[in-house]
Order: sequence, then structure tokens, then C-alpha cells
Amino acid sequence: MIIRSRGLDIMESRFGKSKPIERFIKKRQKSEKVVRVLEFGFGEGKCLLDLRITFPDKRVQLYGVNKKRRLEMTNRNDFVNIANKYNIFIPKRALLPKPFFYDVEKGLHFKSNYFDLIISQLAFPYVGDKAKLLEELWRVLKPQGKAFLNIDSYETYYPDFLQINKETPRFIIYKDDKFIKLSRHLNQFKKKGYNIRFKKRKDRALRFILMEKNITKNLNLELKYDIKSSLNLFKFNKKKNSLIVLWGIRSVFKVKDDYK
Repeated sequence: MIIRSRGLDIMESRFGKSKPIERFIKKRQKSEKVVRVLEFGFGEGKCLLDLRITFPDKRVQLYGVNKKRRLEMTNRNDFVNIANKYNIFIPKRALLPKPFFYDVEKGLHFKSNYFDLIISQLAFPYVGDKAKLLEELWRVLKPQGKAFLNIDSYETYYPDFLQINKETPRFIIYKDDKFIKLSRHLNQFKKKGYNIRFKKRKDRALRFILMEKNITKNLNLELKYDIKSSLNLFKFNKKKNSLIVLWGIRSVFKVKDDYK
């Protein structure tokens, strides 16, 4: 329940102390007739509701994607129940966020250059083909649109197979049968002009990616998803009452040059 109830304040705190998400939306309002925001993995919708209160203007349109309909979020009207649960007052003329339910690994069901802002705080580590998702998120961003993506975390209590790559335990890349860090791989695309930055919080265990679509052509990370070598970490949780719970998918990739 704690995970699903995370709102805008927690989302903002992951990426900085100066409310970068709110500031960016206000900036886009000055240049765009319509500002579209997508939260990938919106849970029960607390963050989207907080955004609706902060930006009641109908020109700010809010969207969310979850993999499944479950718990208290199955359709658009459920946002009313969630608002009541958290004592959030929604103005009568304010538009409710638009929820979608499907597996993003098969692609995002939105046209290219559609969103001004994409945010995600928990869902990314649960995706298998993380490289494809990053490419899709880039595709649906508008020019000069931004993405704030919390992609992984690292804790010292992780077992040995997650200690191998402390930078991103759930995003493993091989090149010529050797590990390479995600930050190093992304640097190759920064050199090509793509505004993609990998960040680690010094005060927290979080790892995140910031993207600004400064190049309109599609992003191709040149990574092949090795589904056979990837691991669903939930399978390693043997003790029911253990305080240590492994979560997400340890995704393994190979640089496509290795296949030529």
C-alpha cells in the first residue's frame, strides 16, 4: 500500500530539491497550447491526482499506463475514489487523468512526438526489455520534451549476483563477454548528440535517467535483450516473513555488434 500511494512530492524528491517536474510543466505551458504528461507505472494514481490539483487547467492533459487492472485502479472513474481516499478535492471542471492498461514491452500505444513530459518512479525495474522501453519513451516525447525516470536502486544487502554490477543491478550489459556499465554505453549516444544522462544520487541508493529530446530521429540503443539469461527476482524470495525482499527483473543485454 505504501508503494502505490506515492504522490508528486515523493516523485519530485527523487530527481531534485527544486521541484523539477512542476517547473518544467510551467515552462511548457508558456510555449505549448496543450501540455501532455505521461506517468509510466502510475499505480493507484496518487501522483497524477496531485498533478491535477497543481495544474487544474484543461490544457494540461494527464495520462497513465499500468500493466494490469488491479486493486483500486481499473478505469478512469476510479480516480474519484482514490481522490476521496486521500481527501483530495478535484474541481468539477478538471479533467480526470486517462488510464491505460497494457504491457509496455510490446510498445507504447501512442503516436510519436506526443508527450511533453514522461515520469516514472517505480515501474521501470519491473520491465524486462528495458532498452526497448527507453527507445519507445524517446519516440513518444515531443521535441524538447523531457523524461524523468527512476530506473534502478542498489543496496549493500543484495546477494552476490546483484553485486556484480553495483551501478545498475537490474540492467546488465555484455560486450565481447565482458560487463560494461550502462553509463558507459549511454555515453556513446551522448557523443552522437542525444541528450541522455545517467545519474546516481549521492545521498540515496537511486539510479535514474534524464532525457531531453533534442534530436527528432528515433533512438536505437543497439542492445539485444537476452531473455534466457534474465531473471525475475521475485523467484528468489524464499522466506515469507523476511524483511529483505528482492524485486524487479534483472535484465541482461548484449551489444548488437557482437552478433555481426
